[in-house]
Amino acid sequence: MNRIVSIALLTLAAAFGLATVSNAKPAARPFKDCPQCPQMVPLPAGSFMMGTSAEAEIKSGMPKPQAGHAEPIHQVTFGKGFAMAATPVTVAQFRAFVTESGYRAPDACTSQHKYDGHFIYETAPGLSWQSPGFAQGDDYPVVCVSAEDGEAYAAWLSKKTGHKYAVPNESQYEYGARAGTTTAYFWGEERDAKACEYSNQPDLDQAIALKAPSGPEYRFQCHDGYAFTSPVAHYKPNPWGLYDMLGNIWEWTSDCWNDSYKDAPSDGSVTRTTGDCDARSSRGGSYGNAVFSSYVAIRAPRHATYVGHSWGFRVVRTD
Repeated sequence: MNRIVSIALLTLAAAFGLATVSNAKPAARPFKDCPQCPQMVPLPAGSFMMGTSAEAEIKSGMPKPQAGHAEPIHQVTFGKGFAMAATPVTVAQFRAFVTESGYRAPDACTSQHKYDGHFIYETAPGLSWQSPGFAQGDDYPVVCVSAEDGEAYAAWLSKKTGHKYAVPNESQYEYGARAGTTTAYFWGEERDAKACEYSNQPDLDQAIALKAPSGPEYRFQCHDGYAFTSPVAHYKPNPWGLYDMLGNIWEWTSDCWNDSYKDAPSDGSVTRTTGDCDARSSRGGSYGNAVFSSYVAIRAPRHATYVGHSWGFRVVRTD
């Protein structure tokens, strides 16, 4: 493909709210740097178009005041590849960190419950990554952890292995999530039952468990088998072999929060250090959010110390 055609495709993608042009596929096999370490998937160098339009978000059902945070659509280029964890960090992996390092994780967590006919979020003492308010096994994603907890885990992993681990920045996360695709979801464009083959989304099982609205404006019209979190790698991976990049849990990134991508770096290896640095951007959506907030370009702000029942993280290795 010549340069003129490549530029034309980039322009066309941006015009329609698409967000990737890289067709490269990982060539190296997944690896682990230690028995307790996450399995890492090497990702290729390449370029993609990051973000989506406010019009596309509003069309999907997002309230207008919440739309527009993923604009402007812009090209991001990774001059070299990096490795991304195949799954979010699990309960067992986080326990290994806490046990070995003596780290003290938060002992309270914000959870959702129904009160007087309405769903509210409250911070409940006694809830934690070990007991988030619903059953979890060792192979489930750790939740009730803050962005700071994720950064502490990555620092411990770096020291333990001698390699450069970090919580991914937004560019790294979206690049991995899209995996060379250009659609709203890495499995396609339509909000249909196919979602339940690839991810743990807000679905009919969750609506039943919570006695919550079940219409298509709130839930995917399918059953994924779980009302809350699900084991990691339980569903089909995206084209690059990454699991749970959409749904299951919100995942922390390392970028300071900004309301838009104005002046965002085009070098994918750079973490954004301007804006509201008390807050971080979260990516991927979760089992618990409304269906219109679950797609590959979704981003949401939370304070770096926020601890929530559907918040966790994964790591990248950049050396």
